[in-house]
Amino acid sequence: MDNHNSEHLHIARYITIAMDIAERINQGEYKEGQKISGRSTLAGLYNVSPETIRRALSLLQEAGVVKVVPGAGVLVDSVAAARDYLVESGQYKVIKAMQERLAQMVEERNRLNVSIEHLTSELTDFVLAILSTKHRI
Repeated sequence: MDNHNSEHLHIARYITIAMDIAERINQGEYKEGQKISGRSTLAGLYNVSPETIRRALSLLQEAGVVKVVPGAGVLVDSVAAARDYLVESGQYKVIKAMQERLAQMVEERNRLNVSIEHLTSELTDFVLAILSTKHRI
């Protein structure tokens, strides 16, 4: 089995950025009502495109962690919501880790199946060779 099946299990960058921002809010780096750096600054900080930051902020806004106010920027809306978001994200990480481990185990099983099929074929050929020599099949 090739590796492309496990690639889609990777947590998207915008999700990890959203988790990082929520963690910073939870740890008190940003207070409720405080303005967070603008999208361009955040894009530079995380070395991603503004679109990636927009997606991360959209997740946080949907969760009630931040408010994106046109002209005013991104404001921290709720530390409690940031905490809740981190709990949900932690569960997401656990699920993703389990999916990745399962994918690894399936790959390992598939490699074993190929080895078993190969060895079974060799054994069958060997037994048939012995029987045909002994019994002139």
